[in-house]
Amino acid sequence: MARMNVALQELGHAMPNYKRATLQDEEGPEPAGDGSASPDSVEVGFRKGPGTLLNRLASRSQLELVLCAVAVSLALLLSVAVVTLAIQYRRDPSHSTCLTDACVRVASKILEALDTEMDPCQDFYQYSCGGWIKRNPLPNGRSKWSTFNSIWDQNQAIMKHLLENATFNSSSEAERKTQRYYLSCLKEQRIEELGSQPLMELIDKIGGWNITGSWNQTSFMEVLKSVSGTYRATPFFTVYVGADSKSSNSNIIQVDQSGLFLPSRDYYLNKTANERVLAAYLDYMVELGTLLGGTPEPTRLQMQQVLDFETQLANITVPQAERRDDEKIYHKMSIAELQLLAPAIDWLDYLSYALAPLELADTEPVVVYGDTYLQQVSDLINDTDRSILNNYLIWNLVQKTASSLDQRFETAQERLLETLYGTRKSCTPRWQTCISNTDDTLGFALGSLFVKATFDRDSKAIAEEMISEIRAAFEVSLDQLDWMDEKTRQAAKEKADAIYDMIGFPDFILDNKELDDVYDGYEVSEDSFFQNMLNFYNFSAKVMADQLRKPPNRDQWSMTPQTVNAYYLPTKNGIVFPAGILQAPFYARNHPKALNFGGIGVVMGHELTHAFDDQGREYDKEGNLRPWWQNSSLEAFKNRTACMTEQYGRYTVHSEKVNGRQTLGENIADNGGLKAAYNAYKSWLQKNGEEKRLPALGLTNHQLFFVGFAQVWCSVRTPESSHEGLVTDPHSPDKYRVIGTLSNSRDFVEHFGCPLGSPMNPGKHCEALLPKPGTMDKPITPGELLCLGSSLAFSGLFYYLYRRKAKVVARIQEAPKLQVDDNLPALVSAAEGRCLPYVALEGIVLPAQAALTSHYHEGLQGVIQKLLLREHRLIWNSLVRSWSESERVLSEQIYTVPFVLASPGPEAVTQGDEFFLCLGDWQTVLSELESSSALWKGAALLLAAAGLAVLLHVLCRAYRRSRPRRHQEDKELDVEEAGDPASEDSCVICLSRPRECVLLGCGHICCCFRCFQALPTRVCPICRGPIERVVPLYQV
Repeated sequence: MARMNVALQELGHAMPNYKRATLQDEEGPEPAGDGSASPDSVEVGFRKGPGTLLNRLASRSQLELVLCAVAVSLALLLSVAVVTLAIQYRRDPSHSTCLTDACVRVASKILEALDTEMDPCQDFYQYSCGGWIKRNPLPNGRSKWSTFNSIWDQNQAIMKHLLENATFNSSSEAERKTQRYYLSCLKEQRIEELGSQPLMELIDKIGGWNITGSWNQTSFMEVLKSVSGTYRATPFFTVYVGADSKSSNSNIIQVDQSGLFLPSRDYYLNKTANERVLAAYLDYMVELGTLLGGTPEPTRLQMQQVLDFETQLANITVPQAERRDDEKIYHKMSIAELQLLAPAIDWLDYLSYALAPLELADTEPVVVYGDTYLQQVSDLINDTDRSILNNYLIWNLVQKTASSLDQRFETAQERLLETLYGTRKSCTPRWQTCISNTDDTLGFALGSLFVKATFDRDSKAIAEEMISEIRAAFEVSLDQLDWMDEKTRQAAKEKADAIYDMIGFPDFILDNKELDDVYDGYEVSEDSFFQNMLNFYNFSAKVMADQLRKPPNRDQWSMTPQTVNAYYLPTKNGIVFPAGILQAPFYARNHPKALNFGGIGVVMGHELTHAFDDQGREYDKEGNLRPWWQNSSLEAFKNRTACMTEQYGRYTVHSEKVNGRQTLGENIADNGGLKAAYNAYKSWLQKNGEEKRLPALGLTNHQLFFVGFAQVWCSVRTPESSHEGLVTDPHSPDKYRVIGTLSNSRDFVEHFGCPLGSPMNPGKHCEALLPKPGTMDKPITPGELLCLGSSLAFSGLFYYLYRRKAKVVARIQEAPKLQVDDNLPALVSAAEGRCLPYVALEGIVLPAQAALTSHYHEGLQGVIQKLLLREHRLIWNSLVRSWSESERVLSEQIYTVPFVLASPGPEAVTQGDEFFLCLGDWQTVLSELESSSALWKGAALLLAAAGLAVLLHVLCRAYRRSRPRRHQEDKELDVEEAGDPASEDSCVICLSRPRECVLLGCGHICCCFRCFQALPTRVCPICRGPIERVVPLYQV
């Protein structure tokens, strides 16, 4: 047995685990694997018990641990290098050009639409759409022409082909009804033969009309019920069944203001500006009355009375700009309370008729939007002559149904539309009119045909993925809103998560049975277009009544699949994108992502932002109207939206101002949608790398995003139509949807290099739901995050191992050297707690079971065995022309068996913590432990220093970025307050550094060298002329 030094932690405790022992034996063959004994030997394998990762690491030799740490570090560095190189490769500034057929075609279309002579920083709408406007004069019969109209015309042509197909033989009855309805509309000869007879018979059936003959003077309520209930006209008010805004899981009867034929109350009240329209409207009324049997002069007199009555209605109608707060106009009451509010109408009788066969009581709840209006309407009815009321009611029916009569009525309508909208010489083909009528009547059955023929099912999945990316980007922006309190922010994120998206089409339209059930009960004849229309009015009234006792259907659409539009419904907290809009220029699978995100992506962001605009914010994630914003956030939101109201209110069209209040919700959605889509595009680039550029445009992909957004809104419009849009449309004019949104976008300003004070960078940016500039910048790159995390993690691990070794060293240094003899018990007994700390004991080890036997030294036994397999090599050195000898260890195995200490004194220790067994003495053990402790300490400090260096780099970069941004904000504030775009010697782009460059050949001195290098295109920021070369500015 060998005499050994053993360090034990607590004398008197057992030692179940033997961590390491050294006994070097001669070279020999490698023993049986897995520590098993040879058949003819007494070798016993050492099995390690379970332990933590840290314990297992600590059990390794210093060399092994150092090599592992180096290997892991090298692997991490290699991974970072590979990722960095891959990203750099994909983001190569050379930006290879996309030359596929799709890229060439779309580049050609974009180039044709551009006006490259216009400075994009002066008028980006003209720059993006000037070429399109030149190439798209307003078609005859149209008051407006845009990309939306162009796509709708294409969709109509597809539907025409489907419905006029001679081999049409659908298995769906609803689809066959659609074709019969469309063909009945095309039978112009039959319509001409009938003339005005169908409508005259209908008027007589209702009770007559004072303008064309006798009428029943005591039947006001009966005529109102027929005109409004059966034939769905809307005199005085409109009644419908829909989700209760404050309890969105139930339907309720709803009543709202209505009753005007002209598009807005402004046409009636602003008579000076609309004199021509009012005169044309009166002529139209008289002409229709005459066609139905009236004589000219008495008809004009009575129609003037009807027009005067409509003007009185317009006077009490609440303007749309004042109806944007749903909480204020929502009034829930019973039918009995409604009767007290507006007693001129027998509400229980009227509603029971309109919603037959349902049985209603006067306790039935009703939601009234605008109680003051209904009260005034009731007073107006009581104060008006019954003949005028009758004429007004029948006129509502006439104007609703006249478009289904012969050419004389159509010609009269065209004359009115020419004055109202400025249309010139209508030449709209009959088939287009019939497609539109069919879409209004059997839109989902028509949509079934359209989707089956045109819609790519993969587009639905791709659109859903884009919505997810835009939703994620929007939620990130919510985190950056410093003016929003945490409770409101969390509720807003939950609402964004809960938004229900519907893409392409509702599923039921592809199920023939479900589709047929939707239109079951609607009778369609191929012989009478007028009767088909009346049947539909009656059918839709029954469908509406059927909804009252049912919960709202979340999957029900309010827009047909072929429609070129999208919408957000607050009571469902849902967004809908029909198949009709999922096509170029909004979206195409083979278009660059920049165009898709700039097109349909902005539309998606627009609809999503509606959930948080001035109206949508009032509804919670379940679609219920309730105040869920904290007062502080609500006030901050209103203050920020006031900026946008003022901004858009300064825009004019033909000297007429845009209504900033009326368009506020859409303006918020435009601005928020652009930001969300652009951030989603940047996230996509981070994951996938830069795209190839389109040829011939000279635009970066970031610039292409903004051009794609702008070209969606290219349009031409008559002055009359522009006026109509200003007084009725909740959207801003297309031009200002581009200019207003982009002039608020700091990303746009950055990528087009627009100098402060230019029209597209006015210095004041209105940002309702947008974070502060720069807060969306990523503070740390993925590579930096990986390096920082790895260095800190390994530093912590190595520090733990250092502290552990240092603790052992300290205790061993203090350990007394004792002999295992008869004096040892006395020493232990005298120690505090009858326990000694680390001590150095000299004793003899005995195997607790069969000992290990040497293969090469007969009779030599022990408790530890080390087997080495070495290789001796002779290597020829051609440089010095001699042989050199080397040796390396091919294999090293250590085996041990349990052992105990034995001596003439006390029994062996049976329990304890870490111990060391070696051939050396106490000083050898101490030196090894001190060396190991120093190694771990050095590794921990080194990695901590590396992590600190990365952190300081990130913080310094963030500081460098924030300084010019703060300086820019200060300059913008100066511009806003003083109106001075910049000091004379400051760069017009960054406003922080002096002007350092002379740009040749225009000769302008306007920017610093850094901003010149950052220009996306080599054009002067002042004159937009090409820069031939740049020379430094030398100042004396």
